[in-house]
Amino acid sequence: MANNQHEKEAFRGTGGLLLTLGIELVLYALIMAIFLDHGGTTLIIDVILAAAAIVYFKRNHALADKISATLAANRKAAWIGVIVLLLAVPFVLQASAYWLFIVITAGLFMMACLGLNIQLGSTGMMNLAGAAFQAFGAYTAGLLALNYGLPTWLTLLAGALVTGLFSILLFIPVLKTKGHYLALVTIAFQFMVVILVENMEWTGGPQGLKNIPLMNFFGYSFNEPLNLGFITLHKYANYYYFTLLLLFALGIAAHRIYHSWVGVTAATIRDDEVAAQTNGVQVNKWKLTLFVLGNCFIGLSGAFYSHMVGFISPPNFAFDKSLVMVSIVILGGMDNVLGIILGAFLLIILPEKLRFIQDYRFMIYGIVLIVMLIFQPRGLLPFVPRSYAELIQRYRHKLLQGKKAQGGQEA
Repeated sequence: MANNQHEKEAFRGTGGLLLTLGIELVLYALIMAIFLDHGGTTLIIDVILAAAAIVYFKRNHALADKISATLAANRKAAWIGVIVLLLAVPFVLQASAYWLFIVITAGLFMMACLGLNIQLGSTGMMNLAGAAFQAFGAYTAGLLALNYGLPTWLTLLAGALVTGLFSILLFIPVLKTKGHYLALVTIAFQFMVVILVENMEWTGGPQGLKNIPLMNFFGYSFNEPLNLGFITLHKYANYYYFTLLLLFALGIAAHRIYHSWVGVTAATIRDDEVAAQTNGVQVNKWKLTLFVLGNCFIGLSGAFYSHMVGFISPPNFAFDKSLVMVSIVILGGMDNVLGIILGAFLLIILPEKLRFIQDYRFMIYGIVLIVMLIFQPRGLLPFVPRSYAELIQRYRHKLLQGKKAQGGQEA
């Protein structure tokens, strides 16, 4: 323990701080250069550098361990740096509203996939109806805003809650099926929802819902440019910062769930449902709870989308969107919040950047996915086996504190 503490202290200080910020700035510059470059040169250079770095770090474990230790020792500074760099994105992309919109779209997929990750990554429940649950959130928010004039914050909340309630329609299939059988059930549900929405008059039918009010919070319209006094940013900057806020809140919630007894329970169900049940875990209760919670995340992303674009129709929630969500979770690394971010970047942003090669982009995109899944089948950032000792010690400490407090009150 003393040696570990000594090593950690060695990476603190000015040198470790500068190295941490330097790594973040280099990565940020490489990523932003992809957006700013109108061609594909920067993307090709970045791919070559990333491949070279992966090969080098696999052969040179000492340097990789040193960088990891430096980042761990300067965790607070690293997070501050990440937040500052994320806040600077609209400034960097000021001249390209299109790419800012694509980044926001990727953020919405991250929101949805955080919920899907709770189901698929943490609990092992395959859900191939993510786009259908997005439709519940989007149509709920759109209809409430159009027909009743409810404020944006209320329609967003209603979109998430209504999606969770409709999840209970799959109550019996979720509890009675698993694996590929559950996948088939959710596929059927996906097509059923899209067909119903397309043929119902009150949902707008094939034409969908038009003129959905754009976001407005307490008189502040997101449809106006963001004026900061010294600079005026595009209106999408409003949506970007709100997306960051929601992602931060949902990310903390997902992180807390993972590092709690709920996360342990979910992992137990995923790894061996029979063993979990024989050890007293209420499998049905937790599967349904986590399924509904995950769909609330997905529904929130759908409600956000409806207010951002002002128009929704059945093709916006087709089956291919559900496949993209599942691919993000699997490719990035299941049961891993950072994997969701990486997967969304690769599957949402990069295909847009590959438009310069026209039809060949999908072929190259597919080849890259296949190669990555062959050599990294558990995803780019696979989850690390849990350490239950720290969790047990934490809850034991809380239990002892509770007993002491109770004893003091009785005295």
